[in-house]
Amino acid sequence: MKIEFPKGTTGIHPPTSTLARILNVNHVLNPFNEQPYSEALLLGIGGGLDTGVILFKFPHLVHPILMLGFRYQWNDTKSFLQNLMARLMISASFDEFEDAKKAEIALQHALKHNKHPIVWVDRASLPHHSMPRSLQGFYNYQVGVHARDGRLWRLFLDDLSTKPIEIREKVFTSARASLCQNNFLMMTFNYADTMTSQQLRYAVIQGIKDCSTHLTRPLKTVGISNLQNWANSLQDRQSPTGWPFVFKDRKGLYFTLRTVYESIKLNGSDGFALRKIYADFLSEASLILRNPGLNAIAGQYLQLANHWASLAENALPSSVSKFDKIKSLLNAKYDAYRKMDQEKIRRSIKDLMTIEDQIEESFPMNFSETSQLFDRLSSRINLIAELERSAALRLRDIAH
Repeated sequence: MKIEFPKGTTGIHPPTSTLARILNVNHVLNPFNEQPYSEALLLGIGGGLDTGVILFKFPHLVHPILMLGFRYQWNDTKSFLQNLMARLMISASFDEFEDAKKAEIALQHALKHNKHPIVWVDRASLPHHSMPRSLQGFYNYQVGVHARDGRLWRLFLDDLSTKPIEIREKVFTSARASLCQNNFLMMTFNYADTMTSQQLRYAVIQGIKDCSTHLTRPLKTVGISNLQNWANSLQDRQSPTGWPFVFKDRKGLYFTLRTVYESIKLNGSDGFALRKIYADFLSEASLILRNPGLNAIAGQYLQLANHWASLAENALPSSVSKFDKIKSLLNAKYDAYRKMDQEKIRRSIKDLMTIEDQIEESFPMNFSETSQLFDRLSSRINLIAELERSAALRLRDIAH
């Protein structure tokens, strides 16, 4: 079966990347310039940025699991996409199903009618992501389903790759079932109403308001305050939730540090915790709103992008040779993934596992060095929080 996969870049963030391709395929254009919607503009109109930090520590887990989120409503992609579609005056259906069979039939029906659904899955249950089985059920993820080969019971996914990713339909259905809290959720595009440039301007302003308001809320678990909470936990040696206590024997610490690096640099981000793509949005918004002041704030987010990238690099300090090698292998793995170079992916994973086994057996930093690492990361996060607050407050002034 020959698959005609739409040309274009691989994208950055799964839901906005897939949506940009879907809108392009359906000839939904930006009314300001009559060009396809950029992923940056979709991200910004949807609400832009957030800072989510959760460290899961349960008795049944082999090691703690860190979750980081950088997009507005990062832990509720359904609401993010619903708001975004409403602001773009686009009709889309968000359907949930009682069981795997009904979900599978509905997906087949959508593909038969040339729709390209966005489907909620457990990322760790997708074979092409090559994640440990112990992580299954934790990673809420979205992929586009581009086509189906009914003769071979195969699906072809749009998942940040230059080529469609082939997967057995049964395996894909299992990946949906592993994410039980979403009830086999699926979004399908219906139609787009005609949108004017003025309506687009209003949508852009609403997106900026959402971002600035959310980031500056005074709740410890929301927005910039969440960053300060994270910085404090890295130095809290008394509380059972403080990192010095959680990782007192350094067991599982490597995987947590790796998550910091991957989440910021590689996994559904732009290498900069989505701050660079948000700067691109602000530059685009400055033209749409005829407000050059947004370019100055875009410059602040470019500065923040570099600070986030530096935090990621320092989470696995290159002065530790094993960590430096890990970063090189992770970069090679993700590059190969986007090109769908299966042989290079396999080599990278094999080499990663070899080094990771060594690190698990003997963590390459002693107690004192680990404490110093926590202090450095805490200091960097506090600086990022200050810069984030300054940028968000300037955004709030412009949006209001």
